[in-house]
This record gives sequence, C-alpha cells and structure tokens, in this order.
Amino acid sequence: MIIHVRLLENDGVQQQHTLGVLGVNLIYACYYNYQYPNSFLQSLLEGISSDRVEIDMISMQGPELDYVDNRLLAVQLVKNGMTPAAMFDRHGQVQQPADMLYKKNIMVLRGSFRPITHAGFDMLKNGFSLFKEEVGYQKGDRNTEVICEITLNNLIEEGSFDERDFLDRVDILSGMGQNVMVSNFREFYKLAGWFQRFRLNHIRMVMGALTFQNVLDQRYYSELKGGILEAFGRLFSDNLKVYVYPGQQSAGSPVLNLSNMPVSETIRHLYRHLKENQYILDIPEYREEALPWFSHVVLSKIKNNDSSWEQMVPRYVSAFIKSRRLFGYEPPEPAGTT
Repeated sequence: MIIHVRLLENDGVQQQHTLGVLGVNLIYACYYNYQYPNSFLQSLLEGISSDRVEIDMISMQGPELDYVDNRLLAVQLVKNGMTPAAMFDRHGQVQQPADMLYKKNIMVLRGSFRPITHAGFDMLKNGFSLFKEEVGYQKGDRNTEVICEITLNNLIEEGSFDERDFLDRVDILSGMGQNVMVSNFREFYKLAGWFQRFRLNHIRMVMGALTFQNVLDQRYYSELKGGILEAFGRLFSDNLKVYVYPGQQSAGSPVLNLSNMPVSETIRHLYRHLKENQYILDIPEYREEALPWFSHVVLSKIKNNDSSWEQMVPRYVSAFIKSRRLFGYEPPEPAGTT
C-alpha cells in the first residue's frame, strides 16, 4: 500500500500529529477494510478534516489485492474530495502529479472524451504543433507533456457518474498514447491555479471556440468580487496562454474563431488586451468537416445504431468501442437472422 499525501498545515507539530493519525488510520484500514476499497479510502481521513491534508495518489498491490483497479481508486479520491486532481500516465498507470508536472511545459485539453472525435484529436495534434513552435520542442524532449483533462464536477452534480464508463474513456485515451488527468475543477481559472503550484515553465490550454465563448460569459464569475477581471487575472498568468480551435455549431453554419468571436461591449477592451498581447491565439490549422462532430452527436448515433458515427472518430477509437461494446454499442445482427 503506497499513498502520497500533501500536508496543508503550516505548523510542523500539527503536521506531525496529522501524519500520525493518518498512519494509524492506514494500519487499521489495511487490516479491516482492504476488501472494500471505497470504505478503505474514506477511513483514511477518520478524525482528519480535509483542510489539513490531501491524498493525491494511492496504489494497492499484492496477491490479495488483484481485484483492485488503482485507477478507480484515484477517481474515488477526487470524487470523495480527498484531492482536487489525480493523474494517469500514457500507459494508464496512476502517478503522483508532481512527478509528471514539476517544472515542465504542459499543454492541456479539457473535454468529456465520450468518445474523443476527429475534432478532438485534431485539436490535440494542431494545438501541439503550435505549442512546439512556441516552446522550442525537440523530438524526445522529456520536459514537455500533453494532458487530456476530464472534470468530474458536472457529472457528479447531474448524478450520472459511472466509474466504469469513466475508466473506459481513460483506456481509450491511454491507448492513443495520451496522459489523462481527472479533476473536480469546473472553472478554467481554478484549474490554472492548481497547475501553478508545480512551477511549470509554460502552460497552454486548448479549447474550442464555442467553449471559449462561454469562458467570456460574465455570468460564470458572479461569485467572485472582482468578477471576470479577477477570474482572468488568475487564469492568464505570465506563463499561461489559451489556444482556441475554430468552432461550428452545425454543418454549413459560420466557423467561429477569435476574429469573429461575439464579445460583450463591457469586456471588449479586456478581450482586445488578451488578443493583442497573445494571451489567446487561434490554432491556424483545422479540419473543417470535423468541426460539428461533437461527442454527444457520436454518442447519440451509437445508441441509435447509426453506423455513420464510425466516420466521426479515429479508427482506433471506433475499433475499441466495438470490441468492448462501449457507450451502448450493439453489433448489427448477422444477415439472415430474425
């Protein structure tokens, strides 16, 4: 049993006490809760408030623990509020976030990836091409990471969170060679603030134009005293930029980018400042026919047995979905069957 904790108290004596209680809880859990992973996790913080410690990585291994999926444990850490984020490397293995991120260059793409479409893959590919030019990336550079980030926040509130479905998405992304991050951040500025703790060299967030249009909506920042100005102050630090991939609501509708983005008159000058100082950049290359291929469209076609969904996702993804029968996929009945 390996866990990594982040002590949040400033006083050394208090930290020792918290670590001692956590150690006793761990021994108890190993003896009495090892067969019940979720109970195991919750018992670790018995008598410890969440503002005293964070558990951001856990790994259970051994002959009696073969049934345990450590990725599911990592997701449960986030779901239970024991950490704001958990990470898996490109091989699907649970990793401590600091080991993957500290003082590196990162590019992050947020999405549901249920499943990833050609548009999502194009965002990764062309966003990374722009990223490489900016940071001077060389082939084999181990100081640069690309991360696909999925937030649990909306799923938990809607009551539709399914751990197995979620891990299927992780499997697909890992099979495509992508690092995956699971978080409970809804707002992008909170995600940016979490990344800053790792002293990253460069951070690039890739998002579609339709998503960025929502980021510009001042209604989402009503809980902040400084409103959208405070939110953008937290989001756009010196080392963070946003790459915007063109968006299109439906085939034939106008293609949305930074040059024709509808912006409220009250933030027009703020938007101009971000654009002129290159805090926000258009991704110049894009696959226009794939722009309206959203994940929810693919999902709907799968459930309705409309085979055209296969053209909307990379070949590896369609093969994976069909082999595992994911997202409600049912293979067609053989000819001649009644």
